[in-house]
Order: sequence, then structure tokens, then C-alpha cells
Amino acid sequence: MSKIFNEQAHMELIAEAAVLYQLAETKRNSFRRELNDMYTVFFQAHGRPYGDERRRIDPDDDAYLPVLDFTNAAYDRWKTQRDLTTKLKRKLRTLVERLGRVQ
Repeated sequence: MSKIFNEQAHMELIAEAAVLYQLAETKRNSFRRELNDMYTVFFQAHGRPYGDERRRIDPDDDAYLPVLDFTNAAYDRWKTQRDLTTKLKRKLRTLVERLGRVQ
């Protein structure tokens, strides 16, 4: 195999990985918006446990169990997609680094 073929093949792999990463990131962002919307809906209907709008949700605080139960499915979708996005980003970075070694 020639060096040109290796570079071209790597560029094609990088392009494919970049597209997959971008699609995954877009989906992850969509799931995050869905999760945030569910938090808003829940808190508008039931109020916040401590009344403080700026207070973060504490998964270890029993006062937040109802909102965590309500958003559990959406959180799982977002977390799974976030993990996939991280994996694809790592793969893309590895391919780019490998291209640098081929050149």
C-alpha cells in the first residue's frame, strides 16, 4: 500500500467518524432539552423542594426523589446518548491522531 492510499483511507474514516459524532451530539442535545423540559414541567406542577430556583438537583437528597422518578426514563436516554457521544468523540480523536502518524 502506498502512503497516499493510507492517507486517503484515513481521511475517509475520519469523515465517517465525524458525521457519526455530529449526529450523536445532535441527538444528545435533543435528549438534554427533553430532560430540562421535564424538570420544568415537574417543578411548575409540584414546586421545588426548597423553593430555590438556583439550587441544583441533588440525587442523594430524598426531597428530590419524586422529580428523579418522573424524569428517570428521559435521564437514561440522555445518559446513554452522552456515553455514545463520548465514545464517538474518542474514536474521531484517535483517527485524527493516527492520520498524523501516517503523514
